[in-house]
Amino acid sequence: MDFWRSLSGTVEVELISADPAGALRAINDTGIAVYHARQDGDLTLRFELQRKDYRRLRLLAKKRGERLSFYGRQGLYWAVRQLLRRPVLVLGILLILGLSIYLPTHIYFVEVEGNTSIPARLILEKAESCGIGFGSIRREVRSEQMKNALLEAIPDLQWAGINTYGCRAVISVRERTEPEHSPIKSGVSSIIAARDGVIRELTVLNGNPVCKVGQAVKAGQVLISGYTDCGICIRATRSEGEVYAETQRVLTAVMLSEYSQRGQMSGQERKYSLIIGKKQINFYKDSGISDTSCDKMYSVNYITLPGGFQLPIAFVTEVWTYYDTQSAQVSDETAETILSEFAGRYLTGTMTAGQIEERTESIQWQDGICCLHGRYACLEMIGKTRLEENLDDYGETDRTDS
Repeated sequence: MDFWRSLSGTVEVELISADPAGALRAINDTGIAVYHARQDGDLTLRFELQRKDYRRLRLLAKKRGERLSFYGRQGLYWAVRQLLRRPVLVLGILLILGLSIYLPTHIYFVEVEGNTSIPARLILEKAESCGIGFGSIRREVRSEQMKNALLEAIPDLQWAGINTYGCRAVISVRERTEPEHSPIKSGVSSIIAARDGVIRELTVLNGNPVCKVGQAVKAGQVLISGYTDCGICIRATRSEGEVYAETQRVLTAVMLSEYSQRGQMSGQERKYSLIIGKKQINFYKDSGISDTSCDKMYSVNYITLPGGFQLPIAFVTEVWTYYDTQSAQVSDETAETILSEFAGRYLTGTMTAGQIEERTESIQWQDGICCLHGRYACLEMIGKTRLEENLDDYGETDRTDS
């Protein structure tokens, strides 16, 4: 069957006639073309003809008193007609055809290779800001403009290349390597007092001490100077040492005497949402928790294709658990213990090094508020480094390589 006959469609019929040869001559005289004619019996003919000639042949057979039976149909016309009766299948085929043309022109998965110290997540975030991300056009991703934008966004990269494999883009990077140099300690510094106190311990490793044990000092006063007068010249160096002093601290801390306490679970609720890229679509109205009577736990499940390719689409399931709340009263002993422990942790945390040696605390209750007033005697390191002006033009400066 040639293409044009297949395109218009053919039908196969069976003709029963008392004179098969005369029937074929009559059909030929009317201009109807038959194909693959064969005689199955003395009175039976079977042949094919074009779809458009079937009506004329039926009228001719009726006129001659012959019986015409439809036997089958062939050709592209009938296949397309049968396919059009299934619109869902047609839409699916058209969708697959469209996606097969559209998808290879865009990037949907981005990977990073060649990085050691720079996190891959950082490179992916910078790449997305430069236009290399989900849905990017493939021919634009491989442009030199994209590569230069990525190198500009991450100065620690020496080279970057982008290769595409279908819908996947691989960012190959080479990190910038700098020769390792030992840090050089240079300049002049002194150690000064960070706060008021009376010096208890003084350890000088480098520099000129300008205070002594038992001396009272004020905040900002020089304890170990970086300058030493050698008579002929002034020697400048970096001061090193430790200075411990007795200090006095005053602290006031407050807390409520009544608080809400969580009781038994009263209910549980599940809520769902959808993440597409950086946007989240909630399938519920309220998205926040107004008080402490509710816990919210959620799980995020991203869609992963075969091969480990993860789409930026995720289903989020949130489980909200509600609890009954009740009021509770803090006792005097508990409040004093809590505030005293807090004061100790806070003061110790503000020290470079040291400890609390003595404490005097008092508790006051007023209008449902517990207030602690405390005075603390501490032994702590009060020395801190301050950079000084360099006197290279007037003396000597120590430079030591570490």
